[in-house]
Amino acid sequence: MNPPEEQSELIPLAPGEYLKQRRILKKLSLAAVADAIKLDEKLLNQIELDKADHIASVYRKGYIKAYARFLQIPQDEISALSASIEKNDPVIRNIFPLPPNRNPLDKWLRATSYVLASLLIGTLAWQFTHEAVRLSQGGSRLPSEPVNVTRTQGPVNASIASLGALHNNTDTGPGTAEQARAAVSQPLLAEGESGLLISVSADSWIEITDANGLELEMDLLRGGTEKRYQGKPPFRILFGHASAVRLSVDGVPVDITPFTLDDVAQLSWPVETHAENQLTGDGPIDQ
Repeated sequence: MNPPEEQSELIPLAPGEYLKQRRILKKLSLAAVADAIKLDEKLLNQIELDKADHIASVYRKGYIKAYARFLQIPQDEISALSASIEKNDPVIRNIFPLPPNRNPLDKWLRATSYVLASLLIGTLAWQFTHEAVRLSQGGSRLPSEPVNVTRTQGPVNASIASLGALHNNTDTGPGTAEQARAAVSQPLLAEGESGLLISVSADSWIEITDANGLELEMDLLRGGTEKRYQGKPPFRILFGHASAVRLSVDGVPVDITPFTLDDVAQLSWPVETHAENQLTGDGPIDQ
């Protein structure tokens, strides 16, 4: 088999095949590379087979750049790999037919229907309000019906909460209702588990695996999404478009900036002691 440098002059290699050849020349296993760059081995195999088209190109390019830097591929070749991915991106086409031209009569009928519906709703709302006012003023009381009035000897407490809880509800802290809602919103964690809260302001690729190897997430989260996860730490985490991701573990915000390169963050949380778990911008991860 010709080396990648000679092979590229004869038949252009796909990005995944090129990376695979370079890995074989360095006599590295797929599992060793996946562990070094903190990327799922199954996903790394899909990249080498050029079958990772289900991943958005911005994240796919980030994975390939991290892989290429680990293999110590020159920067100009890494740029060529990224360019080849952009060439293969599918062309966006409009699959929905254009709306048909509407008849002016249809527009008039639609507008008339909206006006009639608005009048009907307004009339019903007026009648409902009028009846509510009449009933509140005793207009529905029948003369023949006796009215039983129950008198109390003191003020009536309308709250079912204890008096101690009412006295403790000051302006400096949340009320009883707010505390109850906060308690219900928190997930129940088993012993030894931790909770993660992720919010994204833009579309971001998220991968989370806990210490038991359970895949908590591997999907594209849409902008404006907020999701909770729970599992056994330490967690192996990868964020695409990391600048749009906010992470909290057990209610404590986590700064992912030290683990971010080319807007892709890879980390193990809580951070382990050896340096391989921190992605830096100094070059490929040393083995």
